[in-house]
Amino acid sequence: MKTNKIFSSLYWKVSGIFLAFTVVLTIIFIYISVIFSADYNDEAQQKINGEIAAGAIKEVSPIFIDGKVNEQAISVLMHSMMAVHPSIEVYLLDPEGKILTFVVPEQDVKTDAVALGPIKSFLNRKSDKAIKGDDPRNPDSPKIFSVAEVIEDGQMKGYMYIILASNQYTSTMAALENSFILKIGVRTILIAVLLTSILGLLAIYVITRNLNKIIAAFQRFKSGDHSVRINMKTGGELANVADTFNSMAETIQQNIIQLKSVEELRKELIANVSHDLRSPIASIQGFAETILLKDEKLTETERKKYLEIILQNSENLSKLVNDLFELSKLETNPQMIQPEPVQVAELVQDVADKFQIMAREKNISINTIYSKSLPLVYADIQMTDRVFQNILDNAIKYCSPGDVVTIELELQKEAVLVKITDTGKGIAEDELPYIFTRYYKGKKTSGANSTGLGLAIVKKILDLHKSTINVYSKLNQGTRFEFNLPLYNVAV
Repeated sequence: MKTNKIFSSLYWKVSGIFLAFTVVLTIIFIYISVIFSADYNDEAQQKINGEIAAGAIKEVSPIFIDGKVNEQAISVLMHSMMAVHPSIEVYLLDPEGKILTFVVPEQDVKTDAVALGPIKSFLNRKSDKAIKGDDPRNPDSPKIFSVAEVIEDGQMKGYMYIILASNQYTSTMAALENSFILKIGVRTILIAVLLTSILGLLAIYVITRNLNKIIAAFQRFKSGDHSVRINMKTGGELANVADTFNSMAETIQQNIIQLKSVEELRKELIANVSHDLRSPIASIQGFAETILLKDEKLTETERKKYLEIILQNSENLSKLVNDLFELSKLETNPQMIQPEPVQVAELVQDVADKFQIMAREKNISINTIYSKSLPLVYADIQMTDRVFQNILDNAIKYCSPGDVVTIELELQKEAVLVKITDTGKGIAEDELPYIFTRYYKGKKTSGANSTGLGLAIVKKILDLHKSTINVYSKLNQGTRFEFNLPLYNVAV
């Protein structure tokens, strides 16, 4: 099983394909080399012995006597030439290519004429490229040849046509060629396979090594090691794969951290909600039971006091549930905002008027500073109203008699800057980073009627409006909240 797994690996698969490809290429190379070698041999043979026919004519004179072939002289010449060059075959042709006489082994001539086309090409040739003509002994197998015109008494009387590669020569060369192919083939294949195997397998190893590094990283990531990254120094496609994995792993790791953070927040939320719900419910239950148990023993003043406590806790419970529901809607449905053109100055004045009664009860002043010519802003009117209410509610809640709350609107280039300032208790510097966190209650809030969700709702609403809220505060000097509302553009 282990052996099968090894040989099924990418390295051995690629290596096997590479080796097979190398062998095929080597065989093709040998085949091409043999063909070119044979062509080169024919060209060389014809170039070296190309004038042998012309030389033979010079040795016999005359070749024709009284219009007839000088058989005796021709026979002596042909036999002497074949003794010197046993691989040749000699033919005497008339001007039309008809064979007049010949000297060949076994006398097995199968045709009585030779085509004149190759002969004329040879006589007029301008390059060393081999020209093959008819072989009277093997009509289907053209051979290289030498030819010369027989000219006597000023007339062309025929051709001296010599085949330079007889059947015996061809058979011998074929045998030698087969032996040559076998030898060069075996040696070439062995050398080629050896060299290419060493270099190729080394290259494949380098490639698959990087691939194995990527696979190992995926396996580690799958096993839970989300911090694993691939360090790929080389370029190319595998480096792109490594970079993609690193980017993916980074995103997944951040998502996991975020999910863990959300899970921790969920646990904290459940704990806080449980605590905040338990307190008013316990108070309501306790005082309701007291009224029932001591019904006739309670004075009218005590009964009224207990009922007021029950009502106050009921209101606190209702406010907590409403705030939780609103924050949940904002977080789960960010598309719920419906921005529209809003006259922010009128909105500010309406909110300030709503809080005047509460402010007078604590002897706190609410001032508004704005220009009546302020342009429209683009915002969800109900949510923006909630932002102002939550901030004003906080300001009044933590101010003392005589303090002042100021709402100021300032026109900027593309927005209206909103400043809500109070002269109240202020917020400690170490608490400022956390005031927009849900359920966070500062040290100054002990005993105050607060759910810890008001400013978290404010920030979420402004986030949905793509606006940022900033807070500046000093203890016992006051606090200032600032945020922008974008101007309404007709093209929006």
